Amino acid sequence: MSISIRPCKTEDAEFILSLVARFSEFPLPHWRTAIELERANRAALQKALGQAEDGAAIFVAVEASGQRAGFIHLQTEQDFFTGEKCGYISEVAVDPTFEGQGVGSLLLARAEEWCAAKGYRLLTLYVFAANTRAQRLYERLGFRPEATKYVKQVAVPPS
Repeated sequence: MSISIRPCKTEDAEFILSLVARFSEFPLPHWRTAIELERANRAALQKALGQAEDGAAIFVAVEASGQRAGFIHLQTEQDFFTGEKCGYISEVAVDPTFEGQGVGSLLLARAEEWCAAKGYRLLTLYVFAANTRAQRLYERLGFRPEATKYVKQVAVPPS
């Protein structure tokens, strides 16, 4: 199998949006629902696909036959501690047909190339605590946990 990574084209939008459900295919915290995750991710991707963002890019993994295998959406953020610009992986997803075949690794390698070309020293992402499969991939590729976000539901009195 030969996979190449190329910049996103207008005709990739439907494929990219078809993978939104992948972002909630693991146990979610009880205060989150797949519907709210899908709604938020779909809106963010539709916005990114609809208008080019400064300091952002979307790349698509394509098999030699032309079948799309996955995508990655990259943005530029500012590091909280140093103020320097860094790369941020907003979304990355692989079509289930291509899972376990190295597509995610290729997309993440392209993200590193994108960061290096921009002179960014850091590449960051968020991952849900229960998404252990993704965590194993990230750690195998050299990503390390930096901070853990804690969330507590607060009882809000009726208005």
